[in-house]
This record gives sequence, structure tokens and C-alpha cells, in this order.
Amino acid sequence: MSADISDELRKKRRKWGRAGGKVGGKRRLETMTRAKRVHLAYMAGLQGGAPIRIDHARVRELRELGLKYREIAGQMGISIPSVARILAAQPKAKR
Repeated sequence: MSADISDELRKKRRKWGRAGGKVGGKRRLETMTRAKRVHLAYMAGLQGGAPIRIDHARVRELRELGLKYREIAGQMGISIPSVARILAAQPKAKR
């Protein structure tokens, strides 16, 4: 803050700052209806999850070639738990 403002104005700005923190943020989401929160999520592009960025077919293909989870993760640039999750979600082959 600038040193050339009065103490009175400085006190007012501090008070406004404290009050301003309560206007938005978590408190706003708590008092908002569920429908309104869902609508805002859609508008922000957050509803429905993020788009898939990992090529699941390629992960399965590498596993069929006999690569280990760690090798697949290193080659694809993803984490080992991501590899495990993708492979666990694949449909089981009929025997």
C-alpha cells in the first residue's frame, strides 16, 4: 500500500478486505443449490470429468506384448497406478 494514504482510509480498506473474503469462495458454494453448482461446473467445463488423455488401447497393447507395468508407465509417460487402473478396467477375455 502507498504510504501517502490516511490512516482512516487504510482502516476502511482493511475492513473491506475482510468483508470481501466472505462474498465468494467456499461460503458461496455452501449456500448455493446443488442444481446451481452443477450448472456452474458445466459452464466451467468441469462437470463430467476431464477428457481422456491416455491412449488406453496402447497401454493394453503394450501389456499384451509382455511389458511390465513399470515399463509401460515409463514408455507412455504415466504413473504405474494409472497403468494398473486402465488394465483392471479392461473386459476379461472369454475362455
